[in-house]
Amino acid sequence: MLFSPPHPWLGPAILALSGLTALPAVQAQPLNSVDARAVWPERSLSACRTTQAEAVDTCLLRTMQKSGARPQAIAAAKGLAAAGNPGFISAWRPLGKAGLATVTYPFRANTNQGSLLVSSDGTAVDIDADPLRDEDRATDTWRTFAAAHPDSLPFAPASFVGTTGSGDGGHSLLFSTPLKSCHACATDGSLLVSYEIDKAGVVQNRKLLAIK
Repeated sequence: MLFSPPHPWLGPAILALSGLTALPAVQAQPLNSVDARAVWPERSLSACRTTQAEAVDTCLLRTMQKSGARPQAIAAAKGLAAAGNPGFISAWRPLGKAGLATVTYPFRANTNQGSLLVSSDGTAVDIDADPLRDEDRATDTWRTFAAAHPDSLPFAPASFVGTTGSGDGGHSLLFSTPLKSCHACATDGSLLVSYEIDKAGVVQNRKLLAIK
């Protein structure tokens, strides 16, 4: 089950963020440079939430620079802002030749964290952006669950739960997303999804495995 090919997430074009001309130039980083160096230990952003003098993404980047954030962290935040999702990389976990970046979105009202599955070729998949796809809804697994829980939906973020190997040198990464009818409601189940990573570290396939 192939998903739409991911696109390079960071690059010179996408990092051209308006409103930052007053800040020192930051070298654009390709996404494959996103690793532990892209993590920014969050500082207070209360001023960014209350000020009306500048946009929140501009304020975030200014705060990061003043705190001494690494160029990789600032480049990642610029890429997120350019995509309309102001935030920063708050954690990094290597998963073989791929990696999992935890993203904090400090200005959202709900769901302040997300995850990007980063391939070795510099592409990223937002595993929380579309957790329940049309092909998932067409499976007997989902239809059976939905019949018993008609109001239940996935609530991000997904959690990494394990790895399975494959005979060709690659592996699959398993993620679980809770299913419930509202943020405060009890969990009805969990959506278990696998992402196939080839031996080069590139994400190839996504598949709904089960609902537990």
